[in-house]
Amino acid sequence: MPERRPLLYGLYEQACVGNGSGAVSLWTHPSDERLNATGLQYWLDLARRTEEAGFDLFFFGDVLGLYDTYGGSAATALEWGVEIPAHDPLLHIPALAAVTEHLAFGATVSTTYEHPFAHARRFSTLDHLTAGRVAWNVVTSYLPGAARNFGLDVVAHDTRYDRADEFLDVAYGLWEGSWEDGAYLGSKERRRFADPSKVHRIDHDGAQFQVAGPHLSIPSPQRTPVIVQAGWSARGREFAARHAELVFVGESEPAKIREGLDDIRRRAAEFGRDPSEIRAVVGLNPVLASTPIAVQEKIDDLQSYYSAEAQLAAYAGWSGIDFTRYRDDEPLVKQETNHTQIAGARPDTPPLPAGEVRERFSRVTAFADDRFIGTPDAVAAEVERFVDESGVDGFLLHQFVSPGSLNDFTELLVPRLRERGLFGGFPTGGTFRSRLRSDRSDRLAADHPAARWRRGGNENAPNA
Repeated sequence: MPERRPLLYGLYEQACVGNGSGAVSLWTHPSDERLNATGLQYWLDLARRTEEAGFDLFFFGDVLGLYDTYGGSAATALEWGVEIPAHDPLLHIPALAAVTEHLAFGATVSTTYEHPFAHARRFSTLDHLTAGRVAWNVVTSYLPGAARNFGLDVVAHDTRYDRADEFLDVAYGLWEGSWEDGAYLGSKERRRFADPSKVHRIDHDGAQFQVAGPHLSIPSPQRTPVIVQAGWSARGREFAARHAELVFVGESEPAKIREGLDDIRRRAAEFGRDPSEIRAVVGLNPVLASTPIAVQEKIDDLQSYYSAEAQLAAYAGWSGIDFTRYRDDEPLVKQETNHTQIAGARPDTPPLPAGEVRERFSRVTAFADDRFIGTPDAVAAEVERFVDESGVDGFLLHQFVSPGSLNDFTELLVPRLRERGLFGGFPTGGTFRSRLRSDRSDRLAADHPAARWRRGGNENAPNA
């Protein structure tokens, strides 16, 4: 077995109260602090705790609409606070970067309803303000309500990725091709801010976007933020193979994860990229206590504050399947939707009676996968087995109760993980990209599609 790289650990969050981590109703737990998530102090405290715990990444998910598929209404989502209020995570990052030194920040931004020119400016600003500690989770929006919020119809799943490909090409042009190396001077002695001969328009004229440029920001520490991709459909894997540096895995079974990552890396090689430079993380929902009895007591406690209706509303929004339209004895119809292509929504998923699905949702859904539920020694052993079987490069911790779940992970599990060489060792200095890359470079590799925009020694750069 090849030598294992140091694992990356991140905390998954959303700038909301009902975090979409598998138990959206647990903000009602007495020890949970998510009702304070509309204020800055909650986030400052959480970011400090995350860095002190030795984590590498603070990752924000995001949505642009209400979950209104369940029962054809947003009523359940509003009643239970399902992924709302959906505040803008980009506005949190500068404040959190100011109270941390090493923690990197990932933010989810959709290519479906954004414009690449404004987007590129925002991320260059973030990259400057964080000293290169920022990553962009590239997503395409699936919620019908989000489309209506922008006065548009829902875009078909694969068509959204076509738009995303062009969106990224425009952004790459602005980040990598608009300002040459050496264009920014900042010289008081020479009384010159920049060399205008090295600042260029990109003059993109495509099917979706027309962007002249030049970019309004001087080159930031990474130029292009670290590119994260969370799609797991066939089209999503193709997109990841072309663009992603870090993949957020949309699967939970180790064998299927390894198969999917092998597929992504095979496709990346076909695009001319070094597949070994693509890393992958997967969600982790642990329940930890010192004894098996204490573990069961904690599960029972969490279960008592769980709402199946809230979770069904969340799942309906993700999958596009409205469970209220099915009788208990009626099988869920195999279907593809324009929502996320997740397990249960894909046509290769065996049909289940709607009643069985509802029964599964009567308990916290993450409890169905009990490999990360138990005493610290038992869970640490399962983490090691999972890494070896799946080939993932790290985990994103999803909290049931905030900050209690993070505290349990830090105090109970991290010491056991360290003993097994499963925590620590991931680089802490420099830009986030330099920590991910084997050559410790701040810049995207020359085999990445963004590199075609580079000028100066690159005869293939547009308008060179």
